Amino acid sequence: MTTLLQAVSVTTTGVLPAFLLGALAVQIRDDLDLGPAQMGIAAATLFAVAGTLARPMGSIVQRVGAGRGMVYSACLATVALAGAGAAPSFPVLVAALFIGGLANAMAQPSANLGISRSISSNRLGLAFGVKQSSIPMASLLGGLAVPGVALLLGWRYAFFFGAALALCLAFWALVRGQAPMALTTAAAHPEDRGTPRAGLVVLTIGAGLAAAAATSLGVFLVDSMVQSGIAPSTAGYLFAGAAVIGLGIRILLGALMDRMPTRSPYVLIANLLVAGVVGYWMLSVGSAALMVIGTLLAYSAGWTWPGLLHFAVVRDNRLAAASATGVVQTGLSLGAAGGPLLFGLLVSATSYSTAWVVAGFVALAAAITFRIGRRMIRKSRGVPVFTLRRPFTNPVKETS
Repeated sequence: MTTLLQAVSVTTTGVLPAFLLGALAVQIRDDLDLGPAQMGIAAATLFAVAGTLARPMGSIVQRVGAGRGMVYSACLATVALAGAGAAPSFPVLVAALFIGGLANAMAQPSANLGISRSISSNRLGLAFGVKQSSIPMASLLGGLAVPGVALLLGWRYAFFFGAALALCLAFWALVRGQAPMALTTAAAHPEDRGTPRAGLVVLTIGAGLAAAAATSLGVFLVDSMVQSGIAPSTAGYLFAGAAVIGLGIRILLGALMDRMPTRSPYVLIANLLVAGVVGYWMLSVGSAALMVIGTLLAYSAGWTWPGLLHFAVVRDNRLAAASATGVVQTGLSLGAAGGPLLFGLLVSATSYSTAWVVAGFVALAAAITFRIGRRMIRKSRGVPVFTLRRPFTNPVKETS
């Protein structure tokens, strides 16, 4: 349980700079005189660095262990959050988010390795559902920071409070040291067959597309709602409320995977993304009522799949969890970098309405890509691409 709590904490602080940036966009833009494109560039910096370094950082964590990886990540997050809070200009803000990218690149493989080595297979889905609640947790903190901190003390204090939390996490991980790694042999994981390289590449592409749409939601939603006439405090509360719903659904989906081992997580991911498309297109209308519904749908469906993806990859790569998820994290982070950047440029050139429509099409492309990746994995293992489920027969564990 302690390892899982640390995993949630370190992944939350790893992405917190980006989501505080999105939630506090209105105040930051006014103070530093920034436009939507510059906000997109700032957010993209963190995820671009994380995506570029995710694979090498995963290899490092595989060698030094999850405990040390969490300490390093939390220390980097502390510097990033404090630097962003003190930033007097756009270049300094970007530099702080660059450091935040280093923190994020090490946070994900550290958390995944810790979970893989300490959680049993029959609780792995729930563990990753809880662990991936870090993203909506960061969104929740960002949303609450608007009325609770930014409108009272100023946006900089929100970053400073985040830096203090990250520093406490670093000290906690340092004191606790390396978590015990009881499950370290191949005999302990007979199901550890690895994911075929070609299938992993396609899954990485799908993850990048899905993350491009979802991260744009986290970075630009509040500003989009304010531009549509919704009060900043109301937008902040809605942002936080959607994050809470997304958090609960991620945990629920993880628990369901443990109870239904015959179901493919990749199929569920694709279906969730398709439902999320409707939410993105509702946001494009600009109506306050539809924006509320669209926000809840986009969060509850279009951004609750990451835990399923990490679960699916780690389930087949228990011994090399940090390295395998480092590859997938490359796609996730690069998509999260390119999404806000292109979204911000598109908003500057057209409107939020057009940008949300495009985000919906990107999410739809991601759903198709995950379906293709699943078929490739099953074909490489000699498993029929389409299976007929018959009642009253012993279920076979779904491998993709």
